[in-house]
Amino acid sequence: MKKVVSLLIVMMMVLIACNDDNGSEEQVEEDQTVAVEAEQVEEGDLTINQSFYGRTEPVSVTPVMAPAVGEVDEVHVSVGDSVEEDDVLITMISMENGMEVELTADEDGRIADLELEEGDITSTEEPAMLIVDLAELDMTVEVTALRSELFEVDDEFDVTISDDDEVQTATVENVSVLPGETGMYEVSLSIDNEADWKVGVVARIDVAEETLTDALLIPTQALNEDDEGYFVYRIEDDVAERVDVEAELIQSDYTAIDGDVEVDEWVVTSGQLTLDDGDSVEFQEEDVES
Repeated sequence: MKKVVSLLIVMMMVLIACNDDNGSEEQVEEDQTVAVEAEQVEEGDLTINQSFYGRTEPVSVTPVMAPAVGEVDEVHVSVGDSVEEDDVLITMISMENGMEVELTADEDGRIADLELEEGDITSTEEPAMLIVDLAELDMTVEVTALRSELFEVDDEFDVTISDDDEVQTATVENVSVLPGETGMYEVSLSIDNEADWKVGVVARIDVAEETLTDALLIPTQALNEDDEGYFVYRIEDDVAERVDVEAELIQSDYTAIDGDVEVDEWVVTSGQLTLDDGDSVEFQEEDVES
């Protein structure tokens, strides 16, 4: 009887061990499926932009000069006011003949550097104020001899400043033929100042340095590299397949590639560190558009 009981116990232990082995095998199989994120290959253009910086300057600054020495009777404007041509700026009494004299604007613009007050004496040598034309701004950038070839007169570029999201247009007015004292070449641009930017702010223009058209584009995070070169993981039938590619142009967001991949195929963008060629994969649905 004891032998029968012992035999039953041994058989039960063997069955339990077999079940454990099967469970382990199933767990291993489940663990081989890797959760990844993926995006589709696209076709499009990719451009490398080179940024250049310069300070905005007024196109013109016109001094307002008093025709004679006199006493200021009334100041009609303040610093920052917009004026039009022939607007009265200051009324003064000439010390030469005691007659009233009006100082008027010679052009449209904004008032700057006004320090005269009622009762002050005007000078014929120093301007009473300045009129600054801000309808258009100038901007000068310095570039190397090689980069100067990116600019031609009448070329137009987008221009921005750091504290304003609005984009304006800068037009190339001149590209210097000779370098300056620093060995750099000056590129002069004009900005149609519809956004009313101030003088003296740092502005940026982005110039296309290189463009690939009709290229195969992938998110840059899908591009991998090892000792053999660049590659991507393409997904076919829920299996990751390594595909070697050439990176033709790499940007922070997208990379242009050449290789055995086609438009609309899925490439892994996240999860590659735990992925091997031939692994089963599943998409994380919240990050993949289908």
